[in-house]
Amino acid sequence: MTGTKGGNRREQQLSALCDLAEIPIDFQVTQHYDYTPQMPAEHWNAIEDFVRRVVQRTAPLTAYSEKQLYPAASRLALFAWGTAGLPLEDGVIFDPGVIERFTRAELAAYSHAGRNTIRARLRRMSEALLGADAAGRFRALGKAEASRPYSPADVASLRSWSTAQRQLERRTSAAALLALGLGAGLTGQEIIRLRVEDITEDADGVLVGVTGDGARDVPVLHQWEDFLLERMRFVGPSGWAFRSGQRGGNVNLVTDFASRTPAPSLPLQARRMRATWLTEHLVAGTPLAALLPAAGLESAGALDRVLQAIPPASGAAERLALRSPKSP
Repeated sequence: MTGTKGGNRREQQLSALCDLAEIPIDFQVTQHYDYTPQMPAEHWNAIEDFVRRVVQRTAPLTAYSEKQLYPAASRLALFAWGTAGLPLEDGVIFDPGVIERFTRAELAAYSHAGRNTIRARLRRMSEALLGADAAGRFRALGKAEASRPYSPADVASLRSWSTAQRQLERRTSAAALLALGLGAGLTGQEIIRLRVEDITEDADGVLVGVTGDGARDVPVLHQWEDFLLERMRFVGPSGWAFRSGQRGGNVNLVTDFASRTPAPSLPLQARRMRATWLTEHLVAGTPLAALLPAAGLESAGALDRVLQAIPPASGAAERLALRSPKSP
């Protein structure tokens, strides 16, 4: 009897074990996004461990996926490590001040919406990593920076960047970009849409014919004429004034062009080039009756932000100008 009971007990135990083996066990294995960066391998090797760790840690704590966070986090880490020389530590890289510095230095050429998108993702990561230390320390992005004209030193740097382009297509495109922005005050969209057929040269200089909304003729500042003529000689009688092979509708064309190596040493932005052109004319005393139509503006109120960047005249110069205004 004892042997029989023992045998039954062992059979029951074996049966129970078999039943357990048939119960499916749900092991949840997190699948992380396999990110491929757009940067030199030696740079990525230096920051990869840090970037992957912070992205995988913060993605579950934000409304963004790993795929959405990787480009922003990798660019911030590369700037902080490679340009600013900062240690790869959460509290340093994702400090709100570092993110603001990165935004001003690296994203100025982006559209306002694109800049806000990247900044928002970095801000959520910062708050997830630093908690209360990050909350409330981000300032709103304004339009003042986009309206700040380039200094003479900035313009000289952009000229050097243009002439340093190795490929003739890029060099002439860079020349046209500066000539149309700094020399004619065109908007980014107008630069992208312009064709060489709309540019004419005569005894009085070079004239750009803007088509579509805001159609007008704009004389190019004399110091930028050769830059634009170089592009015209390269393209021939028909083609895009900026970037051969484009279709005329890529709103990020200027940003993409300026972000590629060799990139300018300062952010290149169409709005700042236009502000520089407007400022040069205002300082030179170009009559508003001529400047507003050339700029495609309907009233002088649109110049308010640009006027803030113009230094006031000295007391004596101001009095002389008001006592003896120049005749147009």
